[in-house]
Amino acid sequence: MSTYGGFSGHRADDRSRASRSARFAWRYLDSDDAARLWDEVTDWVWWLRDRYELTDRVPRCWYRHGPVVEEFTALMAAWTEAYSSGRGMSAWHSSDLWPLMDRLESISGFEQCQADGCSHDSGFLHAPEGTEAVMEPAHDTSNLDSSTFDDATRDAPDMSDVGAMVVGVVTEDVMLMAVVNGEATALDAGRPHGRYRLGGNLWTWSSILGGYVPCRESSAGLRAIES
Repeated sequence: MSTYGGFSGHRADDRSRASRSARFAWRYLDSDDAARLWDEVTDWVWWLRDRYELTDRVPRCWYRHGPVVEEFTALMAAWTEAYSSGRGMSAWHSSDLWPLMDRLESISGFEQCQADGCSHDSGFLHAPEGTEAVMEPAHDTSNLDSSTFDDATRDAPDMSDVGAMVVGVVTEDVMLMAVVNGEATALDAGRPHGRYRLGGNLWTWSSILGGYVPCRESSAGLRAIES
């Protein structure tokens, strides 16, 4: 009886592992699960780029490349397993993260993208419907000198009456221009993708849209922050 019980326990563990793994299999996800995974993966990769200083190796168009989306999904799954169990965290770095960084260029073609822009779209194969239309890649401003940035801010849209506008997504570079122009205020200085006050609204980062969106309950959120 004990042998049978142990066998059943192993089968249950196998089913549990299979269930956890299945949620990372883009090919078999329904639209709701795909939306949740897209949000999770994009948010995690933005964090990974900042945490491990990978902005030069992983350009902002990474999500347009199907092989890269699959590789980062697998990397995130391995990271989740390693860190949730507390075992294999060091091995994840040496066996998963850095080997992927070493072969990333050979599977992605990022060098051409950085030179000519990005025309890839296989990354959206299993993404939520409409993702390609709304995920506009924001441009890094870290390499711009002050004169270039000043020229860009003069051409930025007037955000002073943003509350009266029909607003979709504000990209990161436009939000930074609004801060420079004094039209927006960073509420989480120094934090990647922190919150902003703009046009009387609270704006938060949406990883699935790739930009900032007005937060629901904006007024209440601002009052809570400022109290």
